[in-house]
Amino acid sequence: MAATRLMPLHSGKDRTVAEVPGQVTDYVKNPEKTIGGDLVTAYQCNPSIADQEFLFSKRKGTERQ
Repeated sequence: MAATRLMPLHSGKDRTVAEVPGQVTDYVKNPEKTIGGDLVTAYQCNPSIADQEFLFSKRKGTERQ
């Protein structure tokens, strides 16, 4: 079983809201840790552009409010 830890990552600290998802997905898709990307999967999104899809969903959600 995989052990995970949730860490809140926020904008600020020299990061913009648009940069945070990209930094996080780059970290978790690290080829050295994922057997060259073989362990990277996604559900209802494309792993290669997941950060862009997350940001799009976030923007879309704030427009509704």
